Amino acid sequence: MPRRRRRPSAMAAALALALLFPAGAACARKPAADPACLAGVLKFEHRDAEAGPEKPWATETASAADWELWSGTSQLATGRTDADGTFVACGGESSYADMRLRFPSASGDLSEVVTDRTKRARHTFDSATVTDVVGRRDVGVVEVPKKMASAWHIIDTLGLLYAKRAGTSSCWTRQCERLTVVWGPAPSDDAGYFDQGGTDAVILAGDMPDSEHVVLHEAGHWFQWELYGHWLPEADNCQVHFVESRSSPTCAWVEGFPDALAAYTLGDRRFVHEDGNAVAIDPDASWDTGDAVQGRVAGALLDLWAGPDGGTWDATIALMSHERSSTFDEYFAVDRPTADPPLSTTGEAAEVVEEWGL
Repeated sequence: MPRRRRRPSAMAAALALALLFPAGAACARKPAADPACLAGVLKFEHRDAEAGPEKPWATETASAADWELWSGTSQLATGRTDADGTFVACGGESSYADMRLRFPSASGDLSEVVTDRTKRARHTFDSATVTDVVGRRDVGVVEVPKKMASAWHIIDTLGLLYAKRAGTSSCWTRQCERLTVVWGPAPSDDAGYFDQGGTDAVILAGDMPDSEHVVLHEAGHWFQWELYGHWLPEADNCQVHFVESRSSPTCAWVEGFPDALAAYTLGDRRFVHEDGNAVAIDPDASWDTGDAVQGRVAGALLDLWAGPDGGTWDATIALMSHERSSTFDEYFAVDRPTADPPLSTTGEAAEVVEEWGL
């Protein structure tokens, strides 16, 4: 029979309270009814490669960017900016002698930009300190220092991809891992790729973040790797590759999917280099032919998603989370029919593949 719980004696109860709250310990205080807060909007400037080779300066609000609220050496609260870059950061007391905001280059558990491959320190800066804060104090616009603003441009761009991913999960994929980008302002020849098997981070440098297509393309490698459960096919003849040129069927798949991902996320049909020059995903007589051309793979994916797949890539993303493909042909002819429900390979879908010469 079940045992009855004995009610503790008064002495036992007193002893338990003494262990929980030793002499001199203070009970947790309730937050003030009208706490002291700093409110404002976080913005950054960046060169806009998508606008063309002139790359004009553009000012953006930093959405879903982390903030920390500090007073002296004490961290009071953490949070993220809203979609319009605004924040209201509140402490637990009604007044503080000083308050300031600290902004690290991260967006919760989703993404971060770090300064190097080993230390993994985030780009970080503090706002001006505000003194004698009572109630809500509006600090206006907080600007990211120009020397590190590209880190926030990366975070903002990755937010566009996160909004496009299929599903409503708070994670990128079932792996539920953070996307890390290494970036520093100095140009480097050892950058512009996904470091699979090394840091498992996207490596960027210098002006590369000026192009959102470049950021999204490299993030697309990481995303495909995540969808495939930390696997990518061995890509032959892929050391140097171009949108319009022949490489190999495996290279065209692992490079064509990120090209399509960038175009799909940004709502266009091109790839924009960091210098502002663009290649339209629209073949002409100068393009190579066949399924070893990454631009043809990208274009076919975009047309499949826009047409027979119902105007979205959701079914392909769901398929990729369960089936690994090494080439576009394997994705189309072998894996699409096994999707649940199956994805079309006849009719309009077959016409798309034929039009793109695949």
